[in-house]
Amino acid sequence: IVRAEILRTKLMGEFTKDLPREEEQVWARHILVESEEEAQDVLTRLEADEDFATLAMELSTDTGSGANGGDLGWFGVGQMVPSFEAAAFGMEIGEISQPVQSDFGWHIIQKLGHETRPIDDATYNQKQQTVFNEWLATQREAANIQTDDTWREVYPETPVIPPEALALIGQ
Repeated sequence: IVRAEILRTKLMGEFTKDLPREEEQVWARHILVESEEEAQDVLTRLEADEDFATLAMELSTDTGSGANGGDLGWFGVGQMVPSFEAAAFGMEIGEISQPVQSDFGWHIIQKLGHETRPIDDATYNQKQQTVFNEWLATQREAANIQTDDTWREVYPETPVIPPEALALIGQ
């Protein structure tokens, strides 16, 4: 088991050695509401020059970011749901989106920044795992591995306990 884990770690290190330690990231904030109608109301209030952060604290159903004025901080590709991510990456800095639907509800997004930034160790390790697991799955599929369960003929499904062993435990 230890040998296999060492080999796996070395192999993963080799296949991910060129993985960049920085990535394109977006800094955004959002206001999450339950319906498209509510999202349109939020957008109307923002167009009337109401403060984004104040509205996020007042209206957002995302209690984590809502308490921070909707601020989500910096995030890279693959860290948000696809519809949200596509909108955030596709906007200009300072722009406020039209309502964007996701599984969580309806978002009004404001893009605050966009740049290439270093990624933290946890994110880097997660990306390494993802790249390696994708490569490994491809290799397994290409290998056309067939399993042979003839072991069932050699090992019984219910083990036979010798009578002398049963005698030792009082049965």
